[in-house]
Amino acid sequence: MSTDTMAVLRATAMADLPAMAALIERACTGMDADAQAQSELRLAAEEVFTNIFRHGYRSASGPVTVTVAATPLAVTVTLADSAPDFDPASLAAPDLSSDWQVRPIGGLGWHLVRQVMDEVRRAPGRHGGNVYTLVKKIRVRPAPDVLSS
Repeated sequence: MSTDTMAVLRATAMADLPAMAALIERACTGMDADAQAQSELRLAAEEVFTNIFRHGYRSASGPVTVTVAATPLAVTVTLADSAPDFDPASLAAPDLSSDWQVRPIGGLGWHLVRQVMDEVRRAPGRHGGNVYTLVKKIRVRPAPDVLSS
């Protein structure tokens, strides 16, 4: 594993999604995160990123600063926007008991984000907007057994 790292992406449109995914992949690889942790972090970050542009900016462009901070214990992705205030805690819990055929399309994104992340936080931005923080803990891999003679 390497030392702590931090990287920033200044996104302005959905077209920046692959760059964000690459940023997360580099951070996870640098910290030797397992494939499941990397996949879950990318899934959650992509969901939040997409929601910012689709719902916050109503499919228009707008600034989103994505910061990825990685340590040997966790990878943290912070997405800061200038979109209207939106707190995902205000959403009603999705209906998971009904058959999928009768449920409305959508509405599971934030539920999924909360399920796969170790921490999900939202705070108002310093100058408006939202700051979403996603934390995924990295499992410390045991050192390989060394046979002594």
